[in-house]
Amino acid sequence: MKFARLARALNPSYIREILKAAVQPDMISMAGGLPASSLLPVKLIQQTCQSLADNVHLFQYGSSRGYQPLLDTLSQSDPQHPHPWLICNGSQQALDLLTRALLEPGDAVVAEVPAYLGALQAFQLSGATICPLNSTSEGPDLAQLEDYLKHPSVRLFYAVPDFHNPTGRVWSGGVRIEVARLCRRYGVTLIEDIPYRELRFSGEQQRPLSQLCPEQTITLKSFSKIGFPGLRVGAMSGPAEFIRVAERIKQAVDLHTGIPQQAIINDLLNHPGYPDHLASLRFGYQQRYQQLSTELTEQLGQQVEFETVEGGMFIWLKLRKGRGSEVAARALEHKLAVVPGAAFYPDGAKETDNAIRLNFSNTEPSLATEAVTRLARSL
Repeated sequence: MKFARLARALNPSYIREILKAAVQPDMISMAGGLPASSLLPVKLIQQTCQSLADNVHLFQYGSSRGYQPLLDTLSQSDPQHPHPWLICNGSQQALDLLTRALLEPGDAVVAEVPAYLGALQAFQLSGATICPLNSTSEGPDLAQLEDYLKHPSVRLFYAVPDFHNPTGRVWSGGVRIEVARLCRRYGVTLIEDIPYRELRFSGEQQRPLSQLCPEQTITLKSFSKIGFPGLRVGAMSGPAEFIRVAERIKQAVDLHTGIPQQAIINDLLNHPGYPDHLASLRFGYQQRYQQLSTELTEQLGQQVEFETVEGGMFIWLKLRKGRGSEVAARALEHKLAVVPGAAFYPDGAKETDNAIRLNFSNTEPSLATEAVTRLARSL
């Protein structure tokens, strides 16, 4: 059997592969971007799940655009959001749809590095060239970004401006304004991926890019981080013309996202207890982050360094000595799963193998001490 060139060239996801090892007995996993199982809002959807069988219409074919009550909820929850929504099978499908709609093989996409691995895979599968963009704690390198945007082959700028995966960084307000200005000036579409935006547990929220550059911004939203990752429900918004094209592509790809899953998410978002769930989630993640960061400082001291984060799910741990890939391999021997920083770079980019990504959201505070002890043995 002969496979297509792009399929043959597609690299496996390190994270998806390591999750197989993460289910071993006594393994502590800080590898995947998993929400805390103990904080999933199961109680808020119990009644909805029990009544699903009484609503036979939810098990029929549905609209490719999405379950209308959920679309209405999204529109009403943020009246300032400028664009219509399209429901997807997770925001990962949104990445696939927008690459099909906007990219030709050989087009270029700018992405901050290190970058979300799932986005790199989606762009690789489209045949696009990935332009690695350096960043600081304030956001992307604006001079380098402008140099990239001047090239006519650059079609998209992919960004995670709120609690970036994998670094946990948040763009400053000034950087957001400048990025919007540059994308508008050079006519480049801005992809704003915001799966962690609602997970801020300290500091002040920044304005979304969709309000700064609405005519050229496509926003990706996930219900996996604040709801249920197993349901695979996400959403994408953008200019009406783009959403119409993306909807036609979705019709050809999978017809529509499952209606029962969408109904569950809609009922969750409208449940009177949902605001309290979000508050509990943020508090729980703050506890996990504080516990882990304290253990890293006390046990590893001068061997590592990391930036303070104000939300999200990740700590980007820089090693003063050694290679992240070697540390990750040794950590598995000590029953600890982590992801080396080199996994977050596209092919051909200058990899920096001096870091590892730690997920704190799925690690119970009681395990933080033992997790860092195992990490210390791996350095």
